[in-house]
Amino acid sequence: MLTLLRVAMADLRHDWRLGLCTVVALAAVLAPLLMLAGLRAGVIGGLRELLLQDPAVRQVMSAANREIAPATLAQLAERPDVGFLVPRTRTLAASLLLQAEDGQQLRVELIPSAPSDPLLTDGAPAAPDALVLSAGAAARLGATAGTTLSGRLARLTQDGGRQAVVLKLRVQSVAPPHAFAREGAFVTLALADFVEDYQDGRVGPPPQDFPRGSAALPRAERASYAGFRLYARRLEQVPALDAALRAQGLDVVSRAGEVASLLALDANLGLLLWLVAGLGGIGYLVSLGAGLWAGVERRRPSLAVLRFLGMRGRTLALLPMVQALTLGAIGACLALAVAGLAAGTLNRAFAGTLGIDRPLCRITWAVCLAGTALTLAGAAFAALAAGLRIGRVEPWESMR
Repeated sequence: MLTLLRVAMADLRHDWRLGLCTVVALAAVLAPLLMLAGLRAGVIGGLRELLLQDPAVRQVMSAANREIAPATLAQLAERPDVGFLVPRTRTLAASLLLQAEDGQQLRVELIPSAPSDPLLTDGAPAAPDALVLSAGAAARLGATAGTTLSGRLARLTQDGGRQAVVLKLRVQSVAPPHAFAREGAFVTLALADFVEDYQDGRVGPPPQDFPRGSAALPRAERASYAGFRLYARRLEQVPALDAALRAQGLDVVSRAGEVASLLALDANLGLLLWLVAGLGGIGYLVSLGAGLWAGVERRRPSLAVLRFLGMRGRTLALLPMVQALTLGAIGACLALAVAGLAAGTLNRAFAGTLGIDRPLCRITWAVCLAGTALTLAGAAFAALAAGLRIGRVEPWESMR
């Protein structure tokens, strides 16, 4: 094998012009494919990252108030494509009047939350008396983490009177601006249930020692919820999850169309990449195989001398394979260098012109390794015919 390697390298040095043409031809085919793969990774990857930065893209929410049994919500939460689900109370009963210590008042929407809420980076409310205010509500009330607020809740009694309770609540944190665009407060499901049940007359006022002595709020037996807010586990699961919920008769709102368009664009670019790679790669492999075959025919007397000197036919058959892998490796390195320079030039040319703050063409290590591996595999395949041809060279042919 060591002799074979020396012979193969010596033959390449002797025919260096032909080898150089082969390397340049390979780089000319592979470099545009790497650029196309980099554009796909840059464009689609950038759009995917942009969507993933907004958790609302994975959100699927019921569109209207309707009666949904807790058992049905529990079954939805157990689906493998659902990463988070929390019930939602009736819209008209999901509000609370908050008052700051300086007398500033603001009516906010109540958004039930739970641990691992994708909208909350600092965690969901940890207790029934805890609030996570939206950025707009916190600005209006002048509240920050640790601020104490009074929640005023009123209802009409059966005799036409008016009854009210005041809940002492504390601001646990302020939600990111993108979490909720309106003035709202993320609360525990227990507090949201109490607000709805109290206004409907199903429960009485909270205990006198709330929240210090008891974390429990009066709760009526819940027969149904008005809706839900859930998030798909992965971005790719949003369209299928939306379709599955609609098939169950649930009217939902999501960004499934936007996600489906991104997935379709990714698939179409992938198909284009494979078509271009297939056509270019097949053409190059045919030319490489033909060149190796012609080299075998041109050097047939010399190969017969090697057989006469004692080299086995099976060993000699590896000669085109070694040369093809060597030329393929050099050509792949040249293609990577050319594609890297072209990608850098393209990214600098489009920087800041299309409102893009990320590389337009991104040639990742995965793309480089895949391109090199496919190149070497194709070169080895193209050398098979020439290797089989060398294996049939007989030693006596050198005596002519």
